[in-house]
Amino acid sequence: MALQIRGLFAHQPQVHNGSQVRLPSGVSRFIRNAVPWAVGGPLVEAETAPEQWSYALSYPLHQDAMRGLASDDALIVECKLLVHKGDLGIGVVDADQSSFVSREGTVHASAQPTTVRIWVREPAKAGHVLFRNIAADAKTTHFELLSIRALVMPGGRECHASWSSLANSSIPLDELRRVLAWAQATWDRPFPEHPTPSTSAALKIVDVGMLPSVLCRSETLVTSQDKSLADWKMETDDGPILDYLWRSIAPRRHLEFGTWEGFGATLVARATEAEIWTLNLPGGETNADGETLYSSTDSGRFIGRLYREAGYEARVHQLLCDSREFDTRPFETSPFDTVLIDGGHTPDVVASDTAKALRVLKQGGACVWHHFCPDPDALSHNLAPLGVVQAVVENFEDWSVQFEQLFWVRKSWILVGLGRR
Repeated sequence: MALQIRGLFAHQPQVHNGSQVRLPSGVSRFIRNAVPWAVGGPLVEAETAPEQWSYALSYPLHQDAMRGLASDDALIVECKLLVHKGDLGIGVVDADQSSFVSREGTVHASAQPTTVRIWVREPAKAGHVLFRNIAADAKTTHFELLSIRALVMPGGRECHASWSSLANSSIPLDELRRVLAWAQATWDRPFPEHPTPSTSAALKIVDVGMLPSVLCRSETLVTSQDKSLADWKMETDDGPILDYLWRSIAPRRHLEFGTWEGFGATLVARATEAEIWTLNLPGGETNADGETLYSSTDSGRFIGRLYREAGYEARVHQLLCDSREFDTRPFETSPFDTVLIDGGHTPDVVASDTAKALRVLKQGGACVWHHFCPDPDALSHNLAPLGVVQAVVENFEDWSVQFEQLFWVRKSWILVGLGRR
């Protein structure tokens, strides 16, 4: 449970780059301090300089107020804001205000106040709470800070999972739900959540060295296992595992949600003789505000460029559409041997893609989810695995019964479902 820390923030902010600032009168500040529940005006109202990324305000942190924190505690800074125009960034920076020690939260113009919670893993490095203009095109940002408070999460700096030990061969769903809740808090709960009841169910773990026996292969699989899962990459780290999966299963028809540059389709084409169908949004994946996340590599001519450059275009059917609108009916009479789910990584999109995948997966076929990683550190550093893990937790009861085996490949960002024959 988070506990409030009082006296952490300076009473008045530092003003930067000529920002226009209006502070409440001394009487208003006295009433706020003496009667905290009283309704009053904002703590501060400001209009930033027009330059993008320019600092507007910062509140110094009183280090004395944090001396009671334990070494494993985390800090949460909670701000309630009303942004009248523009785009505002909020984060915690170090003492000389040169580096962020937290993620930067963003608030866009809205008629309603927004509450932002900034998680700080190492409170000892925190020096100031910073507000800056992130609006483009030389536009200013006009905002009101309605309230600010600090909370401590006892023991919240790290989260430990039993499956980090190689002695454990399964992931209890209730424990995974606890790890997920901790990681969601570090991201300020970025996705809508659908609570699920307590369960005794567990997800199986297959260590990467045991894949040959699970897939009935004599060929060994060698991967680099020294790297932190928080820094994992599909191309260099999961690529060899996926290549081994496709060679072992040898699909003749393969479906992929999420083309991007075509690395996944190229892997399948190189490892097998499969005919491949791959889906991608025409304009690429977007964030919650509709902004393209990877505009230079996930749109236009960049979509699928790797399989074209490798000479596999004749075996690949490129479909450009929103996967949530993908019509599965033409494929239900000629299902796929394998499906890779690696498109949108929000829980709703993962759930939609999985439902469609299960409609067109051949009996005994294999479904593979990329970006599934239950490692706490990876979940607190990477938003995509957070969404995929949340989708699996919320749908585990329905999805697990569809497969003879459903398992996480340790160490990887891969979840595998092998269908019932």
